[in-house]
Amino acid sequence: MKNLKLFPKTFLVSIGLFAALIILVHALVYTLMPQFYLQQKEREAADNLTALVAELRGKSTEEMRRLSQEFAQVKNVNITLTIDGRDQYFQGFQSINIVTDSGKSVDTSVVKIADGQTVDPRSVILQQGSVTDKQGRAITVKLLADVAPVTQAKLATLHVLPYTMLGSLLVALMFSYIYSRFVTRPIRQMAAVTTTMQRLEKGAHYPVNSHDEIGVLGRNINELYQNLWQTIRSLEHENKRITQLEKEKIAFLRAASHELKTPLAALRIMLENMQLNIGEYKNRDQYLAESVAQVDRLAAMVNDILRSGGVAEQALRQEKRLKIDQLIAEVVDDYTLLAKTRGMTFAVDARPTTIRINRDMMRHVISNLVSNAVRHGDTRSVITITCDQHGLAIENACKPLIKQQLQHIFDPFYRSSDGTKQHADSSGIGLYTVKMLLDAKGLDYDFTPHGRGMRFVVRFA
Repeated sequence: MKNLKLFPKTFLVSIGLFAALIILVHALVYTLMPQFYLQQKEREAADNLTALVAELRGKSTEEMRRLSQEFAQVKNVNITLTIDGRDQYFQGFQSINIVTDSGKSVDTSVVKIADGQTVDPRSVILQQGSVTDKQGRAITVKLLADVAPVTQAKLATLHVLPYTMLGSLLVALMFSYIYSRFVTRPIRQMAAVTTTMQRLEKGAHYPVNSHDEIGVLGRNINELYQNLWQTIRSLEHENKRITQLEKEKIAFLRAASHELKTPLAALRIMLENMQLNIGEYKNRDQYLAESVAQVDRLAAMVNDILRSGGVAEQALRQEKRLKIDQLIAEVVDDYTLLAKTRGMTFAVDARPTTIRINRDMMRHVISNLVSNAVRHGDTRSVITITCDQHGLAIENACKPLIKQQLQHIFDPFYRSSDGTKQHADSSGIGLYTVKMLLDAKGLDYDFTPHGRGMRFVVRFA
């Protein structure tokens, strides 16, 4: 702000323009005013001569003398009547005796004063005409107008010009200062606000009080700063989300390592004991079958881990308008046979529902929830699925989870400690994957006891 040069530049330019304009106007006044004055006096003299000739026409000699004297005094001019070759003078200002040749037109450039001196044509205006009297005689009329005041006015103007020019410059100086301050004030405010914005202060805002270009620029700066802060908040939110995902990945890898280590250790013990032919492990056929089953469980677990990671990476890609009610029907059809083996049935109330989402992601979520409902629900029970534009709910009849279990239900590889076969066969990452996918999409959800079972709700809006 201290190095802002706009104000002195604006001030110097404006005072320079005003100074040039003042000098030009005074020069034009000094140069053109005498010319305009002379032209006006010439027009007045011609008009006066025309008016005088009109008054004198057809009058007697005495009336002409009387009218000429009155006209000279009223109009402040000198009149010369040439009657029978003799000049008669009627004075409106100090008399100047003009010597001319009778009957010839008057040329002020060669007019002589009676004492033999020439007349300065710039000091007088001489007009000549003729008129006939009552007897029909031609009488020459000469009208002399004094323009000496123009010289005096020119000299007076020359004396006054320095003072008027100085006063005009002082007024221009004050006006230029006020104008420069007024013009540069919004720029200075904008520079101060943008300096504050540069420090990323949240309260920075340029007050827009006009609809001109400065106001438009101010609004654009405010909108740009708001967009910048929205981007910063989005980046902070995304950074927190990524940090949380990284923490969850680390926890997931640790849990996966621990989960894989236990069956691998059991498998190694069985294989070593069979190799050494110790005790009950002499029955190799039995324990080879158990070893194969253990390997199958490990392979299934690895496949679940890989599949959950792949689906998570695609969770926010290739989104399109998806009919959730049709997707539910497809998933239920896939699990109908498994549900029948346990004597379970589905009660589906899915109204037409369309949202924008990745199909594979949503199918994975619904498939995991339906699979858990079938595998962990009571035999010969009913699984209820409801869906509308607001959300999806899946209920099954089972032993409700206690508060301590609910605190860890979304942890990777967590299994409830009721010891049922269904829980033992679970990989433990189904609900963890569901949580990860729904969090990535930003959908709200909860898993709570409901009557004599559990209920999982996913909210779309």
